[in-house]
Amino acid sequence: MGQNHEFFELKDKILYLKGKWVVENTKGIQKKISDFVGFERVDISLVDEIDTFGGLLILQNFDKSKLSGKNEKVESVLELVLNNLAKIPKVKKKSLLLRFSNYLEKKLKDYLFFLNFIGKSTIDFISKISDFEFRTFIKDIQNMGVGAIGIVGVLSFLIGLVIAYQSAAQLRQFGANIFIVDLVSISIVRELGPLIVAIIVSGRSASSYTATLGLMKVQEEVDTLDTMGVSPYTLLVLPRILSLFIVMPLLIVFADIIGIFGGMIISNLILGVNYAEFLDRASRVVTIKSFLSGIVKGPVFGIVIALIGTSEGFKVEQKAESIGTHVTASVVKSIFSVIVIDAIFSVIYRWLKI
Repeated sequence: MGQNHEFFELKDKILYLKGKWVVENTKGIQKKISDFVGFERVDISLVDEIDTFGGLLILQNFDKSKLSGKNEKVESVLELVLNNLAKIPKVKKKSLLLRFSNYLEKKLKDYLFFLNFIGKSTIDFISKISDFEFRTFIKDIQNMGVGAIGIVGVLSFLIGLVIAYQSAAQLRQFGANIFIVDLVSISIVRELGPLIVAIIVSGRSASSYTATLGLMKVQEEVDTLDTMGVSPYTLLVLPRILSLFIVMPLLIVFADIIGIFGGMIISNLILGVNYAEFLDRASRVVTIKSFLSGIVKGPVFGIVIALIGTSEGFKVEQKAESIGTHVTASVVKSIFSVIVIDAIFSVIYRWLKI
């Protein structure tokens, strides 16, 4: 006994296609096409109407060698679909070696651009120092320094709280309550304070520099400055480098004080170490060497963050969507560079026995 449907009829092992095989009916055809099995041939003579969507359905679901019956309209549409499919280029999957070589090429171009940017900036800083604007420099100190105090203070305070809280239970087991001062003070002053500030500034300043300079590139303001004989490097890059060079150590000192204060509160509440006792021991365990080892990182972090943020801004192409791409890249590269530089400092300090 045969099977019957609006678009199909299975009879004597021949599947007859019928009705209108057009785009409006593709969902209904696809739902029923799998119900018809066990046929040896497909007859297209009963199809009343067909478009390229219907032709594509036939070619996708049935072997062309099994098609039979005379229907000039269907045959011409199938031929049209086949010809167009043949013109679609097949995308060859790149080999792992080719993808790796493309990645290396991209990274090499990236590093060469950065080195070229540093070279051009250095030359302009020396030869066109008259283009430097003190007002821009002061404004950037206010935005990137004073503007960051709130978030730096909150995060440093919380970091101090967390370190003291997590360590308190372990130290109390051994009756070493007073050593909470050493743990909190030295870790914040030497490592966590500078690192927290650098990561926050990377997120705020690097992204801000890239977005600002990128927008200027899109609006062709940078090219206009160049045409006027004004160095965009001295005018736009140098104030930002100098502002972070000065601001970073000051923010680190602030982060150290607030972070230690957070640890001091937890030490008093959980371990019973009073404030006077905490401050007295902190003044003895935090040596000038320890304090300066953290502060020295600030200017280095500041220069690197400013260079990455501004260089990514100069990379922006003449289209708005390019800004978002380079802003993301500047933040990621800044944070990665900060962590790598911090690791290098740790190795140098260990080698110098600081």
